[in-house]
Amino acid sequence: MRSSRPSTNLTAMERATARLWREGTRWIIQIDIDGARYTERDYDDIANACHAIASILRQHGERATNLDENECESYDEPLGLVICTQCGADAFVRTCEHAADRPIRLVEGFAYCRACRP
Repeated sequence: MRSSRPSTNLTAMERATARLWREGTRWIIQIDIDGARYTERDYDDIANACHAIASILRQHGERATNLDENECESYDEPLGLVICTQCGADAFVRTCEHAADRPIRLVEGFAYCRACRP
């Protein structure tokens, strides 16, 4: 499965397959991304299982794998850990106010990486 959006990942995903099936009352998903298998077994319904597949593929295929910023040279401020509220991508970012384009930024109280909200 390939995304129609341009990838920002430096080592872009080349191939991904996803399966889902039911065991008893739970839904199971299995995703293979470039030969690496990922399985989860704990979904109440098919909608949540499909949403998890989409989120995992987006997280692995449409964002840079390293979003961390370097420390600011002008100020002695520590880096802060910020997590995208949409896909779960995380990065250590500058806490000073003068930095230009953040890899993860706050918009109306929510944190977004560049892939989730360009």
